[in-house]
Formats: sequence, structure tokens, C-alpha cells
Amino acid sequence: MKKKVFAATIGLTLAAATALVHAKMNADEITAAQGAFANSGCTACHSATDTVVGPSLKDIAKRYKGKKVEAEIADRIREGSTGRWGDGMHPANGGVEPDDAKLLAKWILNGAP
Repeated sequence: MKKKVFAATIGLTLAAATALVHAKMNADEITAAQGAFANSGCTACHSATDTVVGPSLKDIAKRYKGKKVEAEIADRIREGSTGRWGDGMHPANGGVEPDDAKLLAKWILNGAP
């Protein structure tokens, strides 16, 4: 009986922790961000968990955890940047609408759920 209670407690704790991590975005925002990521050319250089040409989304979120950089990241998505992750550069992607860039930045900084 104690094992069942313990397992249930662990399960509820993990579910609550997951909900807290993703509380800043609703399901529709997450779905829209995932679509924007897949359809805007981002996957050519970025992966959720692995370094490809550019850093992983996980690494980006880790670097900027707790910092208010959502607008800055959105600008970098659209306008590009150099020297932020070594010698590489992030090319401008002006085809991403400003609202989509903001959504992508929010999604990435929330751990790209």
C-alpha cells in the first residue's frame, strides 16, 4: 500500500512540476510556436536538444534562464546576430513575422515544450 501511495505522490509531483514549467504558455501558443519553428527554416540549424549548426533550444533556454530577453531573442530571430555562440552567425530571417518571432522566443525560453 505504501508503494502505491508513494508512486502516486511522485506522479502528481512530476505532473505539477511539468505544469509549472509550461504555465507561461497555453496549448494553442505551444502548438503555434512548434509550427513556426518547423515552417520557418529554424530546423536547418537548430534542434530541441542537440547542437546542429546553431545551439540547441535547450542550451539557449539554459543560457538565458531568469533573464528578460524575450524581445532581444525575437529581434535576433528576425534580424540575425553574430558572435553570441562563438564565431558563428545567426542569419536574418525577416520572413518570420514579428508576432511569430516573439512567440518563438517565448517558447524557446520556456524550454521549447
